[in-house]
Amino acid sequence: MSITSHMRAYGARPLLLGGALLGIVVVSAFAVRDSMRNTRERKAAAEQTVRDYARFASYLYSTRAYLFARDRALFEGFRPIHPSDPWIPSQLPPPTVLAAIPDTTERCGPQENWPIYRFRVDLPSRSVTYAGGARPAPQIDAIIRDSIPKLANQPWVKAARFGYLFVDPPGGRETVAYAPVLDSAMNVLAVYGYRSCYGVRDTADYSTLWRIVKVLPPMMPGFVEESTREAGGPVDTSVMMMGSKWRSGMPPDSLLTLTIKDAANRTIYQMPKGEVPSAHYFGRSPLPYIGGTSFWVALRPDVAHHLVVGGIPASRVPASVLLLLGSIVLAIAGFASLRSEVRLVNSRQRFLANVSHELRTPLQQILMFVQLLRLGRTRTESERDRSLEIVERETHRLIALSNSVLAATKAEHQLRSAPVDVANVVQTAADFFAPLADARKMRIDLDIVEPAIARGDPGAIRQILINVLDNAAKYGPIGQTITIGVRNDGKMIRLWVDDSGPGIPASDQKNVWKPFFRAGGTLDDSTGGAGLGLSIVRDLATAMDADAALSTTPLGGTRFTLVLHSSANGTAP
Repeated sequence: MSITSHMRAYGARPLLLGGALLGIVVVSAFAVRDSMRNTRERKAAAEQTVRDYARFASYLYSTRAYLFARDRALFEGFRPIHPSDPWIPSQLPPPTVLAAIPDTTERCGPQENWPIYRFRVDLPSRSVTYAGGARPAPQIDAIIRDSIPKLANQPWVKAARFGYLFVDPPGGRETVAYAPVLDSAMNVLAVYGYRSCYGVRDTADYSTLWRIVKVLPPMMPGFVEESTREAGGPVDTSVMMMGSKWRSGMPPDSLLTLTIKDAANRTIYQMPKGEVPSAHYFGRSPLPYIGGTSFWVALRPDVAHHLVVGGIPASRVPASVLLLLGSIVLAIAGFASLRSEVRLVNSRQRFLANVSHELRTPLQQILMFVQLLRLGRTRTESERDRSLEIVERETHRLIALSNSVLAATKAEHQLRSAPVDVANVVQTAADFFAPLADARKMRIDLDIVEPAIARGDPGAIRQILINVLDNAAKYGPIGQTITIGVRNDGKMIRLWVDDSGPGIPASDQKNVWKPFFRAGGTLDDSTGGAGLGLSIVRDLATAMDADAALSTTPLGGTRFTLVLHSSANGTAP
């Protein structure tokens, strides 16, 4: 069927409405896609900004740590040898030029428990000269002879002119401080060094870094820097973040966790203590001069979003997704309504076609035999009686069809509730249906046990029986026996109709109660019918507060059962 035919059959409104609903869903889907893509891009850019800030903060800490270590090593410990000046081999001083206790303010331990050794490694021979009576452990001596010359030739050590190497002797971790002396051609002539604990036992510089280095961007909303002076003390610069975004008195270091690790990835310093660094926003800056350390700065996720204007988009469902879901729900409801409307249109067309088919057949029969009678073409009296019998039968058929159509078109059934002699109604319905039964050579047996007085509407019960008998005649074999039974079960009156037909498939037993449904029937099916009989039966039974059901007889046919309430006084009018 073409689109034009569909529009003629259903009208343009359902198709236009369906197209509009589909368009809403498509537009909403594109809006959701763009919104989610924009949200991902904004979140990625914001998170990258925060990570860049963390990397910048780690860079600030590492550069300040380098300056602190340089002050201790070059300007204090190795000041007598002036590592920054060029040397010649013949003028190299002995290791005793270094102070017995280098003035680096390191806090390593009591002198008696922490003897300091000094040394000079000559290159390229790698001969080592120690000063004083202190000597390193054998494994440290091997490191001084093998590893220190290699480290001294590294470009970054030549540029910095000093270095610290973390070692692990039996007595606990310590540090070897060393400084290369170079000639004018930047060749290492010798390496001077001494025993130290910088960075392992003495972490005072790290604590100072944590206390004084400011890493909070000054453009942050609510950032206020104030200078206060304690009585009799130096000026102390403190940072306070106030306003709507920051808790009063919250220091900037509350934004992050500083973790310093050595070359073996062991933590040597961490602030705040006990904090678990964030795995989302962090920066790392290596500092090879000091034991191969790395400075890790991890931002707290709960405050990192304050570092970006507008914050980091939360990972929640955007409003456009709710719009899409709403449009999908609307579309589903709209398509369901359209489907019902299309089904109604189809049912109406099928109903009209079925009714036309049902009306045409008996009317043609009536017209044909009336014309035979009017023209006097019946040859015998028996042919005349036979023609009148067919006219009467087809008339009954039209009356039954008219009653079905009228019953189906009523908005609701207004029935009266009164005592009904069910046996009498059954007999009346059987007599009314007898001509149609004779035409199909069927026999109707009655199995009635009186009295059987129920509450209900006699006309409704009669219509129910006629519809059920009509179905049994249409779908049953020619010559079958139909049994109508009535039993008084005390509080209930049970009426049933058994036929010898093929039965109703299990897949159709729920659908046969729906209007316009025909089990396996088509317009060309010889059974005909509008598909209204059992739908009317169910409606009439419900209106009388009765129960109607279908089941299979032991012989394979169909049993219809109607259960009515007994009349309280047990008498019929």
